[in-house]
Amino acid sequence: MREDFLSSRKRIFGATFMVTVAILLSKISGLARDQIMAGYFGISYDTDAFTWANFIPNLFRILFAESLIVAAFIPIYSTYLKKDRKDDIKIFVNSVATIMLAVFFAISLALFILSPWIGVMLSKIAGNQMDVGSFTIMSRIMIFSLLTLSISGLATGILNSHDIFFIPSLAPMILNLVTIIFVVTLFSRWGIISMAAGVMAGSVMHMLIQFPQLKFSGIGYRPLINIKHEGVREIFSLMLPILLSLGAVQLNNGVDNFFALNLGEGNTTALTLSWRVANLPLGVFSVAIITVLYPLISRQAASEDIKGLKDSFSLGVREIGYIMIPATVGLATLSHPIIKMLFEHYSFGPQDTVRVSHILIFHCAGLVFFGLLMILNRIFYAFKDVKTPLRVACISIAVNLFLDWILVRFMDAAGLALSTSLVAMCNVIILLIILRKKTGSLGGRRITVSYIKISIASALMGTVLYFLWKYLEVFAFKDIFSLIFIMAGMILLGTGVYVLLTILFKMDEVRFVLKLFRRAGENQIGK
Repeated sequence: MREDFLSSRKRIFGATFMVTVAILLSKISGLARDQIMAGYFGISYDTDAFTWANFIPNLFRILFAESLIVAAFIPIYSTYLKKDRKDDIKIFVNSVATIMLAVFFAISLALFILSPWIGVMLSKIAGNQMDVGSFTIMSRIMIFSLLTLSISGLATGILNSHDIFFIPSLAPMILNLVTIIFVVTLFSRWGIISMAAGVMAGSVMHMLIQFPQLKFSGIGYRPLINIKHEGVREIFSLMLPILLSLGAVQLNNGVDNFFALNLGEGNTTALTLSWRVANLPLGVFSVAIITVLYPLISRQAASEDIKGLKDSFSLGVREIGYIMIPATVGLATLSHPIIKMLFEHYSFGPQDTVRVSHILIFHCAGLVFFGLLMILNRIFYAFKDVKTPLRVACISIAVNLFLDWILVRFMDAAGLALSTSLVAMCNVIILLIILRKKTGSLGGRRITVSYIKISIASALMGTVLYFLWKYLEVFAFKDIFSLIFIMAGMILLGTGVYVLLTILFKMDEVRFVLKLFRRAGENQIGK
């Protein structure tokens, strides 16, 4: 397994670069989609209705599809793949796919029927200000994205297990582009309904773009359900506690959105837009690292290669910190001009910029912890220990509800963002303590030294950006082109200052990032 780690690590450089590029394109297109929505519709009860109509199928997709695929399917599939059990793979995959099709169609149909009653409940929370009819139409249009995106997620799990990352990581960009096209072309006729139609059409393309590459797996689909197969039994025995664990996380998100909806018009949308901006660096780099490392971690856990697993964990934790800490400082320092540049046009006004930028500061406070939580949960899932993340997630429900209730009184929607960040921090601390007891030393000294250096470099970078913005602010606000030009320059300058400082500090993490670019042309994925 040490050879597996060393050979896989070489592939990680090229794979991570390609995945990072794909995810960056997807996140940029996602921001463009949000810009279109904010510009055309502002932040209002109409956009709140869309946000909720989109949240509900995503809630069930994350609960059922991600719990099944990410946490249970990939480790079992990787084990069969490593042992070259081709017959078991075909039975396992076809059974899981058939069950998913049947179950998710039934859930989608039930939600389709219940949409009007869900809309009435949400409207009552919003003081009867939300348009129930508009919510019902959008919900019914998007509800079957639960089915298409779940099947697409299964395809992603298979491809990732074969070290194919680029196309699956690019699929969200296709979804976003299709949504943008629908809004731009149909806005005048359909209004905000065009957003829902675009999401549904985009989800279909998200699925279809991955199917051609499945030929690399050698698996042909045929309807089959073999509930006696060991892999099928195992995946569903793992799924329930994982579902409950992810359910706790989604319950926290739902509670945040309920509080935001009760605060008045546009707060649910403002909270969502802030999270999308904060999620850009998190999604681009942290998800890329974890996407590439997780199949390796699963193989190491299956072979009980604890040393290799610790090496992978340490690498992931240090690289997440290397990106997330300066991202936190940069986004918090420049939150107002960033939101103004991204969203302030047409129906999105200066007061909306102030509201979203204030929330963004507190979302940024949790970026490092969100990234660490991703890798910690997957470490436990790779060990097929699903009970520990479940217990911790259940604790987070009570903590989040209490913090929401307290902080929203003093900070409005920003308190909900701060609560989310604090809950993530608590989860990370608890999981780290438990993991250390399970595996022994995690290389904490090396990680701590790295984080201290990263924090110093980030603080110096933030200081430079703060005083530079104070000087350039008057010039930046002349027009949108001046703002874009100055912000692009400041981001490049801040990145340069930070990277230079980490080079001067002789950090290993910067070598990893530089190797991503050096080895990008030497490594091929999608074999």
